[in-house]
Amino acid sequence: MYQYCKKLLNQFVYKDRANVYRAITNKTGWKSANDRAFETIYQNIPCHLAQYSHELSAHRDDRAQNITEDLRLDCDPDIEILENDVVEVQRGRQIFKLVAGTAFNYPTHKEISLRRRKEARQE
Repeated sequence: MYQYCKKLLNQFVYKDRANVYRAITNKTGWKSANDRAFETIYQNIPCHLAQYSHELSAHRDDRAQNITEDLRLDCDPDIEILENDVVEVQRGRQIFKLVAGTAFNYPTHKEISLRRRKEARQE
């Protein structure tokens, strides 16, 4: 039954594709915001990107107005995505670059909260 559910999810629900990247330490063992290297963990994994909530939060710093949006990724439970991994999801023609949060494991799938931050555009 479990394998049958996974097959149905892959066939009918997981229409999006994701690449997962993880920060690695540099040769000195230090990680900094300016000197981060990433390794590819997964490429082209089947998934489903959905809205987690309809709330957008905005805040202003000294440079720009920033918007934060929370989304949710559903995928196979065997995929290991850790907090702070960078997840790049292709949904149709759109590409979303997101940061992973907490993952919740279920027998048939995994739900991962994702956060997207971007600068608000002045139009």
